[in-house]
Amino acid sequence: MKNNIHIDIKDEFKENIYKEGLQLCASQAIKFGSNSLCNDSLSISITNSETLKTLNRKYLGEDKATDVLSFPNKLNWNEGVEDVQIEDNFNNNDYLGDIFISFEKIIEHSELYKTEKNLELNIILAHGILHLLGYDHYDERSRIKINKLTIDIIKNLKLDYKKAEKSLELRNE
Repeated sequence: MKNNIHIDIKDEFKENIYKEGLQLCASQAIKFGSNSLCNDSLSISITNSETLKTLNRKYLGEDKATDVLSFPNKLNWNEGVEDVQIEDNFNNNDYLGDIFISFEKIIEHSELYKTEKNLELNIILAHGILHLLGYDHYDERSRIKINKLTIDIIKNLKLDYKKAEKSLELRNE
């Protein structure tokens, strides 16, 4: 089964975003992050910083805007491997989760890290989907792993992975 990827882009950002490119990035992130084992659907919302701030405050207790928030529907993914022993009868088994991205933060980051907006958006989208698949950056090993996978996805999309590497390095300083 192919992943069903729903993308919602706030009207004010639609002219700056190539929706088909986001779908390709999302499908590649799922493929790379799960070794092609995840067929779940997901939702991506490209919105503004105020929306991310509201969600961040409401669900994570952080009163600030961020570039991306990932809300997993399933908690049984651990670094791209689904633990089928963990049953979650409450959630929809075929739905991976939701990604919210602030396009305003994408613009800020593209200027700060000297990347194009499209590259920055793909970096953040890939990173967010990897979080849904149970990857994190809580220590050096896990940070290296999620960053390497993000770069592999960017490289596979034939985007400037050297700039993506630099962008990720600068974030981690």
